Amino acid sequence: MKPLYLLIILAVSASFISGIGFAMLMSSSYISNEPPNHVVMADQIDNNTFIPQDNGTVFAAVNPNTNRIYVANEVSHTVSVVDGNNNKKIASIPVGAYPKIAVNPVTNRIYVTEQHMVNNIQQNGTISVIDGNNNYTKIASIEVDVNPSGIAVNPNTNKIYVTHHHIEINGKRQNGTVTVIDGNDNTKIATIQVGENPFGIAVNPNTNRIYVTNYIDGTVSVIDGNSNKVIGKPIKLDFGAEGIAVNPLANKIYVANGITATIYVIDGGDTGSKVDEIRKLFAWNVAVNPVTNKIYVPSYFFNNLSVVDGKYDNVMTVIPIGMYPD
Repeated sequence: MKPLYLLIILAVSASFISGIGFAMLMSSSYISNEPPNHVVMADQIDNNTFIPQDNGTVFAAVNPNTNRIYVANEVSHTVSVVDGNNNKKIASIPVGAYPKIAVNPVTNRIYVTEQHMVNNIQQNGTISVIDGNNNYTKIASIEVDVNPSGIAVNPNTNKIYVTHHHIEINGKRQNGTVTVIDGNDNTKIATIQVGENPFGIAVNPNTNRIYVTNYIDGTVSVIDGNSNKVIGKPIKLDFGAEGIAVNPLANKIYVANGITATIYVIDGGDTGSKVDEIRKLFAWNVAVNPVTNKIYVPSYFFNNLSVVDGKYDNVMTVIPIGMYPD
């Protein structure tokens, strides 16, 4: 399992965010490289600019309305703020351990997962709420279950969704859960049971459905955002399902599996069935540009970025981008 490092694709103006660290903002791509803690900006896929970050760059999110990129740094326990106009780091926000990030571009609030441990025993996690309008001030800390691992926002409903993996009760491993938070008052409103070891999570704001990858089960759980209940049986893929992204315009879901070296394509209609597989792509993460219908897949082992045509679900081009992208 390799749930580290980031891929952000910034494309021509729009407002929906999908994929691990993906947002649409401008014709540039932001991709992390493991050493030396850089975010790489590939401008129009022709020129690369390296943006230094704090220690342990792992994840990111973007607000397309403010042109700000938020980068989680796992070792330094910080969130870096990058100005998308000049690609300069303008702030560093202290946060907790193992941070992951999601942004609501409508409210300009940033949500950061934090894990806590006392005497090597996992404690309940927290979600820090940061106000992007007020000098990046932390305005709330929401207690959630242990091991918050993935986070996504539906800007249409102002709901935040958090996955939790490695849940154990009396020494017995349980299925994972998804916490639902109301962004209006920062309260936890539901806990939804999904499969074992859920990691990736993505939202289709048009259908108000939430998609969760279950790593051990090799499945995708589908949640109805109106009822906060799982719809039907999980969609069966393969062990190791992790990164996930949604194209809300095409109503298609893409799941990355670094073990099988496959991107799975799911029809988001009522059947929720697997419709295609794109093989020989060694990736744990995936991102989508709904406007151009392009899918971006970083290969950690081969140091490149594959661009997939969403109409035909085949690889259009492969771009070298540096060491250990994800």
